[in-house]
Amino acid sequence: MKHPRNDFLIERIAFFSDAVFAIAITLMVIEIHPPLVNRGDTEEVVWDKFREILPEFLGLLVSFWLIASSWLRHHQLFKYIDKYDMRLLLLNLWLLFTIILFPFSTSFLFNSLFSGGVSKLQVYFYLGVPLGSNFLTYRMYQMAHKRHLIGEADVAFRKSVFAQGMMVLSFLLAIVWVIIMPLQFHMFGYSFLGFGPIVGSLFNKKFHNK
Repeated sequence: MKHPRNDFLIERIAFFSDAVFAIAITLMVIEIHPPLVNRGDTEEVVWDKFREILPEFLGLLVSFWLIASSWLRHHQLFKYIDKYDMRLLLLNLWLLFTIILFPFSTSFLFNSLFSGGVSKLQVYFYLGVPLGSNFLTYRMYQMAHKRHLIGEADVAFRKSVFAQGMMVLSFLLAIVWVIIMPLQFHMFGYSFLGFGPIVGSLFNKKFHNK
């Protein structure tokens, strides 16, 4: 029998998760410090100072998209959750742990992205964070499918599970590329990050046309 407070408790989990996602996104922009403009600086000097922080804005844009896409899939998942247990709760907490790592991993990589000082460790760390978040979300989908759904899994839910699995594969392929290729070829590895959305989109269209 369903506990009358169950819906409220599930909403608490979702609201707490939303707050962590929002704080992580907010911290992303707080990490970017505006350049100090001194009296007498010319427009050219000001532009030079501004260009120095452009990689940080690029990191903000990329990581905002990664966090936002993770939140969208998390939000979609919790539309189906009817009950929870400690295992699901712990998976959700570990997912939130990966989300709060985004501000650090973004600064770690993008602060030196165009200065020639990028190492494989920085790339591993930056790709490893969304790999972890996507894998944990995928496990939450699997767990929900087995024991926490409202009724049976519908077509939309099954497509979401497949798309989430493709996202995990995308980051795995990108990391494998970084491992086997020299540093100068790393930028090509980011092309694998489009593998998941593309395959997921093609699968959804094929599934929809049936």
